[in-house]
Amino acid sequence: MSIEALVDISTTLGFILGACWIVFVFYLKSKWLRYVEDVLEDGRRWFSLNIFLAGHGVLHYGTIFFSKFHAKRYGMVDKRKQVPVNVQRLFIFSLCLCLLSGLLMFASPGIIHFFMISS
Repeated sequence: MSIEALVDISTTLGFILGACWIVFVFYLKSKWLRYVEDVLEDGRRWFSLNIFLAGHGVLHYGTIFFSKFHAKRYGMVDKRKQVPVNVQRLFIFSLCLCLLSGLLMFASPGIIHFFMISS
């Protein structure tokens, strides 16, 4: 299998995972985002206004649940313990899905460029 075929496959997989992430953001927005905003932001609903802000909010809360550093940075270390673990895992999964899809979509041209120069 050639390098170009591998890059095409990984880029396509990145776009598919990106579409899955968007669907997952719709799910989190409809089911859990308002609950998380009520707990962490004391009822201020910034991210559940529309789908564009919901995507940003899902990634924001994913980093808060994933990293204690970010939770401490935003002053939410104690508040994040009030959110159930299964909801935290959904937001962390969404963060990982977005990062993986972005890596596959945007790193593939760099990979082919690296292998074309070295050969």
